[in-house]
Amino acid sequence: MDSRQLEVFAAVAGEKSFTRAASSLHLVQSAVSATVKGLERELGTRLFDRSTRAVRLTAAGSALLPHATEVALALRAARDAVDSVSGGLSGALAIGYMTNVTLFDIPRLLGRFSALYPDVTMHLAPAATGTAGLAEALRSGTLDLAFLAASEAGLPGLRVFPLATSPLILAVPRHHEWAGREEVALAETVGQRFVDFPRGFANRTIVDEEFHARGLARDVRIETADTNDTAALVRNGLGVGFLPDYLVADDPAIHRIRLVDAEFLMRVSVATARTRAPSAAATRLATMAREQADHEQAKHEQADHEQRETTGTHEAPAPGEGASASRTVGTT
Repeated sequence: MDSRQLEVFAAVAGEKSFTRAASSLHLVQSAVSATVKGLERELGTRLFDRSTRAVRLTAAGSALLPHATEVALALRAARDAVDSVSGGLSGALAIGYMTNVTLFDIPRLLGRFSALYPDVTMHLAPAATGTAGLAEALRSGTLDLAFLAASEAGLPGLRVFPLATSPLILAVPRHHEWAGREEVALAETVGQRFVDFPRGFANRTIVDEEFHARGLARDVRIETADTNDTAALVRNGLGVGFLPDYLVADDPAIHRIRLVDAEFLMRVSVATARTRAPSAAATRLATMAREQADHEQAKHEQADHEQRETTGTHEAPAPGEGASASRTVGTT
């Protein structure tokens, strides 16, 4: 048994797939399969159950996994130490992200990172099961870093750094009976048909929790995991929804209504697991994300200041500001 065998085994266990593990390790699948079979021969037992579509650990595999993971992390730390001396970064980064969320420019960040560190391979994993799924993947080690929703208080076991926020407003189609209203109380929305994200997505969770805390129930008729789809469904009259203001502020087919007694805030954050030290590449990417967020915030503040100076007016509160209750959420 050698360290490379254990590293390959840990990768297959983490990815739950020989194909994905091969991709993350920059190997062909046949090499990964041969390495695992060789390890199984040496140990005299099967480590994976290959009888189902999903790759599952056997009892022996489950017993071996924590030790193999420790070896894999030690190997990564050794590579990081060498990279720090040579002044470069290398290896692979598994990055989780929310689809179609443009509040924070993730592609721009990844482009800058890749230009500076071309030897780092990035594997992007969309949030199929929302923030809850991304958080679990970080804790299990499947992901090195993730861009997700919600704050650190709602995500135990993770280091979470906020990057950008936007208030959520009640979005209704222009032909809706409330299209002339500017504000509404949360209890008034109970009789509406809602478009929302599936359970496990931060926006859905936090809104559901607020309704439950007030003893209210709502009718969610359509669920979609795509941020842009929520706006399109509202636009076409399939329901109303709590949507981020930035997404619909310039949409002529959607009317925005402020909640007078509740405030929901969308938050885009970058996160890593607390249970293990992040790789040098993950640490650098997270730092660059925070720097980009600070730069964008300074630009917006400067632009707002210049606009107020030019017009001689004060900035009006954004929809949702000044409410009596506040909850921080995200769209995924």
